[in-house]
Amino acid sequence: MALTRQDIARSGLKLLNEVGLNGLTLRLIAADLGVKAPALYWHLKSKQELLDEMATRMYVDSAADRQPPESMGEWEAVAYRARTLRRMMLAFRDGGKVFAGTFLGDTGLIERSPLGASIDAGLDERRAGQALFTVYSYVVGFTIEEQAVYPKPGELDERYRSAEAGDLLADVDARFEDGLAMVLSGARRWLGVE
Repeated sequence: MALTRQDIARSGLKLLNEVGLNGLTLRLIAADLGVKAPALYWHLKSKQELLDEMATRMYVDSAADRQPPESMGEWEAVAYRARTLRRMMLAFRDGGKVFAGTFLGDTGLIERSPLGASIDAGLDERRAGQALFTVYSYVVGFTIEEQAVYPKPGELDERYRSAEAGDLLADVDARFEDGLAMVLSGARRWLGVE
């Protein structure tokens, strides 16, 4: 069987859950795949290319989950996609860090804007894109912070068990939803579509 970028990325994602992003190396992936590390460099030139491919695999594998029901309104669809993006990242240890700042290598992943109908009706596309990028940035940032407190699902980093960190331990899903509502409200106001 010929080794592919996808094989390497899938091995990386599997190992990510075991060792975290700081422990993930091309050498470790090579051992998992039963090859020598130089064989990986034929496919991926750097750890950043590995992260790009891992993020692409995460995104491709979650494509079906990201499609909101057709009956949803545009802003409900934006919220739906935000929630599914967070779930996608939470499925992997350090998933938020892997996804942050990576370049998705599959151009077929570019989806029509959930605000497409409004853009077609005259909403400024650049401003709509900026609003959506702000929502995306909130989701990625929130998830990175969430995974700092809970590095593995349900497993609290003991440094956060103090009384001062009590709010961080509160219902994380509710805090995410509150923040998402604030960001969406601000985005709608900024676009003038309240």
